[in-house]
Amino acid sequence: MDQRRMRGQRNREALIAAALELFEANGYESTTIEQISALAGVAPRTFFHHFATKDDLLFDGYADRLDQATHRFRESRSTSLWGALAEASAAVAEAITAQPDIFLVRARMYARHPGLRATRLRINDDWIDQMTVEVAHRLDTDPETDLRPRLAVSVVNGANRAAIDTWVAHDGQGDLVESMAQAIELLRPSITRIERLLRAERDRRVG
Repeated sequence: MDQRRMRGQRNREALIAAALELFEANGYESTTIEQISALAGVAPRTFFHHFATKDDLLFDGYADRLDQATHRFRESRSTSLWGALAEASAAVAEAITAQPDIFLVRARMYARHPGLRATRLRINDDWIDQMTVEVAHRLDTDPETDLRPRLAVSVVNGANRAAIDTWVAHDGQGDLVESMAQAIELLRPSITRIERLLRAERDRRVG
């Protein structure tokens, strides 16, 4: 069982590496699943064992990375909302910098193809929805009627995106973890104010 699992993981990694190489060389649309499989040294059926489409391969791990950020937020020991959101952002940056070359190729694909960019934005919007619920729960408010949890998550997401886009534009040069931390630091006053207002309102209700 372990050998089969290891072989499957090697095949998956080989498919991703082959696809990214071909995407860079030939373009996303011109690359076929048969070409990817051949370069990876596996049969096309092996491709479909791991991925349903080329899109699934390109976005492999993207949703998981955002889920890790949500988990980091949920498990944060920070006493402040800003601190917990900063930890979630750090999780995203650390995941990207663990595989910078792969991420840069993917980012270039997103930039060239509106359909891929739309898929990335949809996944990202789903994460904003998910994090909004987490923030609202932490602050004991209703995410359906109170815009402030979504506002907090959206501005943090925007800061993350700005740091990532700048890093990609410079071909991955520089410290993304530090850049993202600096971007989030700029938001501290606004996030802190949102938290204070919500907690003050809650205290008045309780009192």
